[in-house]
Amino acid sequence: MSTRTGHDAPWSVAIASGLILGLVVGIPYFGLPYFYDYFEHSISEGGFGWSKPSIMLGLPIGTFVTLLAGPLFVRRLPPRACILGGSMVCALSLAGFGLMRGSLLEYYLLWILYMTGWIFAGPLSHQILLTRTFHRNRGAAMAIAYFGISAFGAVSVACLARPLTHAFGFRIALMLIGACALLAVPIALRAFPKVEPAPSLQPLAAIPRETESPFNRAFWLLLVGSTISVAGVAGVTQHLKLIFRESGYLNQLVLDQVFGWTLMFMLGFMAVGRFAFAWGADHFPKRHVITVGFLFMSAAMPLLYFLKQAGGPYLFGAIFGFGMTVDFVVVPLLVTDYFDSKSMPRVMGIIVPVNTVGQTWFPYLVSLLWTVFGNYSVPLMITFASILAGWFALALLPKPSPARRLQFVDGLGARMAGEHAQAAVNPASATPEVTL
Repeated sequence: MSTRTGHDAPWSVAIASGLILGLVVGIPYFGLPYFYDYFEHSISEGGFGWSKPSIMLGLPIGTFVTLLAGPLFVRRLPPRACILGGSMVCALSLAGFGLMRGSLLEYYLLWILYMTGWIFAGPLSHQILLTRTFHRNRGAAMAIAYFGISAFGAVSVACLARPLTHAFGFRIALMLIGACALLAVPIALRAFPKVEPAPSLQPLAAIPRETESPFNRAFWLLLVGSTISVAGVAGVTQHLKLIFRESGYLNQLVLDQVFGWTLMFMLGFMAVGRFAFAWGADHFPKRHVITVGFLFMSAAMPLLYFLKQAGGPYLFGAIFGFGMTVDFVVVPLLVTDYFDSKSMPRVMGIIVPVNTVGQTWFPYLVSLLWTVFGNYSVPLMITFASILAGWFALALLPKPSPARRLQFVDGLGARMAGEHAQAAVNPASATPEVTL
């Protein structure tokens, strides 16, 4: 496949990224918690009899083992190759969940396999691809890509996991979800060109060079603030169905239905929030946009204590879903206000994996707190505090320097101009090193 040109080519890349992220991230990440209460069921009821901490430990183990794959490999390999290979690994692991026979070791190994695929086919590779493809309108391009996570996640339970489980049982449902993830492979083969823009091996004198360490105050505030806030969000989404059951939804059919529709409301409004916050980030100070998102999440959290009220779960899902997307859309754009094009790969190569650690280990912490306190009351308070602490850290960010922003834009433009000139003289000089 040759590299396509024209006004439609970049947007087709963004749309393909959205479809792939939906298949390998949206459906598994938001759909797998639907099965957690089935894993908790006793063996006589068709489940495995696992405890909450045992179930929640799978995702963080997978994250910990694969933690270094992002900074070591993904930023150095062509995004197309990463996405193709990672998608196949994700599909294999999801099918494996349906073949489990009750061994926790098997469960944890499958999570390691899935997270390996996630690292290569997930958000980092797509952020790299889109940042290199779009010189303008990056916010809109990322919003389109991340829309796939919201859209596919929204239907992952109500239109996929729930009807498949009721028709064939949860094991076959998991295998069929794995088969769906394989659809990412032909999409990537069709939409992403084999020949990707890459930096020259030759130094470019015109590119402004970073003279200071990127590990400054802004870096640490971005790292800490984004990590603990996404951790709090994950603490809610990963436990949501179990929270519903504790709130009084004891009938399995009713529980499955309420959770499925709540997730659809949550991620439907999350999709709207992605576009709203991306647009806001392009037109208003990003720190103000982030504050609005956290206000929505703060307003939603108390509703978790009133889930039995009529429409309570759906109201919570709508408000919380709209606000929770702000971290995933605005923070990657916020980084460009503080770091130039040379520092970006290093900074994002750290922030994204550390965010993933918080996003996956915090739900396990919530399960341990549930074991200690016997209910979700205190764990939810701690989750709420984590989200607010994340906002507070991001609110402490210094005002971005216009010179720094100009340095990022000029450095990126000069680098790209040099890459195109070098490639025109010697196409073989291009390398797969990632630059943002």
